[in-house]
Amino acid sequence: MKKTLAVILSVIMLLGCLPFAVSAAETITYSASANFTKSDEFVSGNTYIVPDGVTMTVPSTLTLYVPTGAILKVEEGGKLNVLGSMIVMDNGALEVKGFLYGASNITVNGQGTAMAELRFPALDTTSGLVDANGKARINVSYGSSSEGNIYEDLQGNVSWNNVSTAGATVMAPINQYIYIKAEIVEPEPPYDKFDDALMNVYFNGVGVPFTQGSHHTLLTTSGDISYSKWVNDNYFLNTFNIYLPTGEGYTVYGREGEQSADGETVKLKYGQSFSFKVEIDPEYDMSAYEVYVYNGYGWTDLDTSTLLKDIAPAKADDYGYYHIDEIKGEHTIYVVGVVKNETLLMVGDILDLVRNIFEMIMGFFNELMAFFGLSFGQDA
Repeated sequence: MKKTLAVILSVIMLLGCLPFAVSAAETITYSASANFTKSDEFVSGNTYIVPDGVTMTVPSTLTLYVPTGAILKVEEGGKLNVLGSMIVMDNGALEVKGFLYGASNITVNGQGTAMAELRFPALDTTSGLVDANGKARINVSYGSSSEGNIYEDLQGNVSWNNVSTAGATVMAPINQYIYIKAEIVEPEPPYDKFDDALMNVYFNGVGVPFTQGSHHTLLTTSGDISYSKWVNDNYFLNTFNIYLPTGEGYTVYGREGEQSADGETVKLKYGQSFSFKVEIDPEYDMSAYEVYVYNGYGWTDLDTSTLLKDIAPAKADDYGYYHIDEIKGEHTIYVVGVVKNETLLMVGDILDLVRNIFEMIMGFFNELMAFFGLSFGQDA
């Protein structure tokens, strides 16, 4: 009896182990490049690995499913070609650290994920992106879209994540836009010495477009991020507009004859000095004009009585030049009070006439008051 019970118990224990053995998760690593052959090639719960040096391909005639609980990993150096289509099912996962071709043929359902690795480098002396004190010259952050809309960063729908000086390796969603900011650290806030648009960002060696403060690209494979090398400050200096007006009776020009193609705007690098002169036409040279340098890029049709009321007129040197010692922002030059000589003479004649009339009236009243033995300022 005891022997019989022992056999029964052994059978029960064996049967209890069978489902566990069948359902145990497996890790399958592909040892050679090949094509996937069946839509249901992946089993739920298993992990499939495409290692370095191996290329796996989804043929153009096949739809390959990554089922719930299954994971397909493409390791660095591995390749996945999706010529047909791939559907990552709810709670399935695709993780790409190697090369992916045909990302547009991948669909993600429900809570499934399809992610690619981004590798941000450490900022070091070889790139010149840290100064002599080890302080980073750029602040790097990244974010991704959720709807695949290129404008999501401008709409405020992107959460930004900072990347440390030591670099970072992160996973981001495939077929969504990735946004990267590489903002140059300003040494003299609030002045903008450097132009962030000149700090290029590269993805796998290809430049990432810059728009409205960030670089963006559609993520279709994993890759390495890199930046412009910092050789010296000059390459990254901001450029500012200096508005030089040309109005009736006068012309404004730089010491070297600077005027842009539109005849009004000069572009200068941060830190440069600038000298300019106001040339008055002969028909206007009787004008008592004033010159103002306004900090900002304005328009000459603004109300100058309000705009310039707190600004002192600029003073010319002995040679007639006005000076901006160091450009740290945009400027607008205003010339106020240039009037035609003819108008000034006419106004002078009118004033003389008014003065003569006034003196005549005063003379008349003085004679009249004298007749009565009085004069202005005397009580009757």
